[in-house]
Amino acid sequence: MRSPLFVFDLMDTLIQDPFHLALKELLPREHWEDFKNGREKQAFLDFEMGRIEEEDFFQRFYLDSHKDKGLPHPKDLKEKMFSKINPISETLEIVKSLKSKGFSVILASNYSIWYKEILKFPEIGELLHSLDALYFSCEMGVRKPAQEYYQWIETDFPGKDYVFVDDNATNVEVAGYMNWNTFKFNPKKPGELKEFLTEQYPNCL
Repeated sequence: MRSPLFVFDLMDTLIQDPFHLALKELLPREHWEDFKNGREKQAFLDFEMGRIEEEDFFQRFYLDSHKDKGLPHPKDLKEKMFSKINPISETLEIVKSLKSKGFSVILASNYSIWYKEILKFPEIGELLHSLDALYFSCEMGVRKPAQEYYQWIETDFPGKDYVFVDDNATNVEVAGYMNWNTFKFNPKKPGELKEFLTEQYPNCL
């Protein structure tokens, strides 16, 4: 029987996504549509895949049509994002329990170089440093749900029973196509993950 490799997403799985929390604090709700329509979405993807530097990302953050609409400056968003981090305690406890019982646990995150800001927070930083590997899209040049992302993990950890936990339905779906055991995490119902793991892997927690 293959030994399990537990693969966890970061945003809205281990911690609440600080981007959305910061945006709510900096921008009134009536301007959210302007913000959504005004972002240059490719810049975000390029930054998450490490193709551009932070300064380039800031310059390309908004489309020209929205640069003078009073939307928050991306530097202010970044500052607000990393003024605090809100862990999802139920998931963190599960990861700690898996590690304490000797299971292999890794992180698989679509995220920019800003992940280093998150590592500065002791509660999450110490936990992530305790994992067997950290996969960030900015260092891989590829994002989930591209199959190459999952194949990279399979190459580094061959012959495992891959157990994938992510809040994004598409990421979970593609992992399922690759015969990974998957769980779509709902941050509003974190207790469901414990039920899934104890049913699938008795005594793992």
